[in-house]
Amino acid sequence: MTFVALSAVVGGAFALHHYLTPTPRALRFADGTEVFYLSDTRIEPSGSYPQSREIRVDGDAFIRASAGAQPLIVRSRLMVLTVTGSSALRVTAYAKDSGEEAQVLYGQVGAKKAYPSPQSEPDSLVGGQEVMVNETIDLQEKETTDLARLRSWSAALVASVRIR
Repeated sequence: MTFVALSAVVGGAFALHHYLTPTPRALRFADGTEVFYLSDTRIEPSGSYPQSREIRVDGDAFIRASAGAQPLIVRSRLMVLTVTGSSALRVTAYAKDSGEEAQVLYGQVGAKKAYPSPQSEPDSLVGGQEVMVNETIDLQEKETTDLARLRSWSAALVASVRIR
């Protein structure tokens, strides 16, 4: 293989890797809420945001919610999260997966299943807690989260992107 052909193959592989690697992004809404996410994640605010403080997440996102007169509602395929006051949380909720979770760094978050279930008791979460939901086995479980790991992950994501 000639040097030119080898260079083209290596350059093409690098370009493909760069194209396929999700890039960090951020959104800041009019109410001061910030969402940090990767390009393989979909964030959709309601059409009337911030009058209706509601966003839909499909993917992995870190949300810093500002305090508001009304709670911030975060919807995914399996969860409805009600965020009150100033709060920060990670939502891992890919629609293609059978399970989703939300980890609270600080603040208060109510969590419930977004689908009909005979076991539909909501959970109240504060900093250091997480909720996991799995539709296949109809499970919603509240646990303790690794705050140091969540803090490190969120700090790295926030530092990697500029807010627009």
